[in-house]
Amino acid sequence: MLRQLSIRDFVIVSQEELDFAQGFSVLTGETGAGKSILLDALGLLLGERGEAGLIRAGADRAELIASFDLDDAPQATAWLAEQEMAAQGELVLRRVLDAQGRSRAWINGRPATLQQ
Repeated sequence: MLRQLSIRDFVIVSQEELDFAQGFSVLTGETGAGKSILLDALGLLLGERGEAGLIRAGADRAELIASFDLDDAPQATAWLAEQEMAAQGELVLRRVLDAQGRSRAWINGRPATLQQ
């Protein structure tokens, strides 16, 4: 379950932190409110390709972080253990895109490839 999403200097968002409570969460809002920006941020954290054009105008880099609760995800917990990236029932994904088009990713604080 997604617990937290942090976005900095991504598209038009300078900084935003969203906390999600246990249970069902819904993203609603008018057209242009930014729902797709949140989904694009999650997509990048999950391995989609990024580009320098996603960095907010005037910023040097964009940084995205998501925290997931893995209590009900035994397969993910096992995979993290195999990769030596386990963390007590939690998954933290971090992705940084820089203005030169480079991208770096981390899983539970360890450098990771986009394929991982």
